[in-house]
Amino acid sequence: MVLNLKRFLLLSTLFLLQIQPNAALAQLIDGDLAEEQAAEKEELHKMRNEMKDINSEIDDAMKKMGEIQRKATNSELNCREFHLLVKEKELDIGGGKTAHSLTYNERLPGPTIRVMQGEPVRIILHNNSKAATSLYLHGLKLPHSVSGLPRKDQGIVAPNAGFAYQFVPEKAGTFWYYPQIIHSKQKDNGLYGMLIVDPQHPSIRAPQQDIALVFSQTMAKKSSQAAGASGSTSTSNTYLVNGKTAPDIPPLELRQGERVRLRLLNASKEAIPLHLSGHQFEIVSTNGSDPLEPHVFRDTITLQPGDRVDADFMADNPGVWSFGSLLSSQSKGEGQAPAGYAMVVRYAGK
Repeated sequence: MVLNLKRFLLLSTLFLLQIQPNAALAQLIDGDLAEEQAAEKEELHKMRNEMKDINSEIDDAMKKMGEIQRKATNSELNCREFHLLVKEKELDIGGGKTAHSLTYNERLPGPTIRVMQGEPVRIILHNNSKAATSLYLHGLKLPHSVSGLPRKDQGIVAPNAGFAYQFVPEKAGTFWYYPQIIHSKQKDNGLYGMLIVDPQHPSIRAPQQDIALVFSQTMAKKSSQAAGASGSTSTSNTYLVNGKTAPDIPPLELRQGERVRLRLLNASKEAIPLHLSGHQFEIVSTNGSDPLEPHVFRDTITLQPGDRVDADFMADNPGVWSFGSLLSSQSKGEGQAPAGYAMVVRYAGK
């Protein structure tokens, strides 16, 4: 406790003059000291209350920051959530053929997942098949806990179970998803789909149409019924575009003057040389790369297995055109044409 200045000065003076203080003076000094001590106690009490208030405000702020961090960690803050259900299904793939496939959400390919760069994402995988499965996000650089080799209770999803894969895509581009390498046969049987991450700052050359095309293959069945005889079933390797084989692939519909982007994914086991008659491709990106500058122009694009290519073209040549593989083995089937990778491209009104 700091001594009262007045008392200190009085005592110092009396000492120097060798004068002993009388009772009245001592009482005055003690009274001043008591008053000063009371004031100091009151001030100390106020300071303690103020510190309590400050500590309380800090605790509240820390709790709020912790809650924000928890939500961000759990991807609950502005999170985009997608659900993928793994299920066996008999699919009509066109051309009079069916395929018994593993599917995401009963579709072949699985649904295209489209998100924004830097946006928190949660993909919940539900396994309604007979075997364990997993999920790999091809092309995205993510933590091991999300896209690394899965382990029990860490990415391997048992039958009738589910698992949530949470991540923030930092890079824009065209990617795809399918089971991990330990479940690679499931990909061959239909488990695959495209994942598109749109840039936060779109290019001024953004297309008017943005079309995702997944090229794949499957073993398909075709039944035939001869007159007066029992039906027979044949099985053959069949090429698909978005889950259909020619001639049942829906045509690409164009409007004159628009810029069109084709996002091409090769989910098959073979290289595919693709050609669009009457037009020229401008290669924008390959395998999730940053936009290529200067852009490369091609009239044919060859996709290796696993390749993704973003290719633009101008719809400036009205008419009806063909788009598909240059290999007859991939664009014809059982002596029929078109089949497999063969599409019609037409302008509105044509």
